Amino acid sequence: METLPHSDPPKPEELADCRTWVKNFLRTKVAPKLEEGRLHLPSPILLVGTGGTATILARIEAQMQDFDRAQIEKTRLTLKRLTSHVEHLWSLPLEQRRNVIGLPGNRADVILTGAVILEMAMETFNFSELRVSTRGLRFAALLGSAPLL
Repeated sequence: METLPHSDPPKPEELADCRTWVKNFLRTKVAPKLEEGRLHLPSPILLVGTGGTATILARIEAQMQDFDRAQIEKTRLTLKRLTSHVEHLWSLPLEQRRNVIGLPGNRADVILTGAVILEMAMETFNFSELRVSTRGLRFAALLGSAPLL
């Protein structure tokens, strides 16, 4: 957010700049580190998001007013759906984002950049879906290796 501040409402070119910056960061800083350990990774690799942004996007996808761990963790986001949410959120001024079902009002300012990070990670590393864990990284690692529920 500090690197690429945006207007209210954000402008389309600000979304494009954010996507470009994040994608370049992932390609130049993250991808080389992942390649170093590639031989030790299972296949296929599942993307599991933890933390506020992933949880909020699952809540938005499922149209959830309240926190429901079971519902959040069974929600899956395709890249197409995530891109749709990103474009919708970036089209709204802050006050309207505060009214989006599933998006807590106090997170309406930070969701934009976080959503783009997940979107660009999916696109850059060719993930077809995002699974969500509300229980942290260790549980996410187990969730990622478990069959779909």
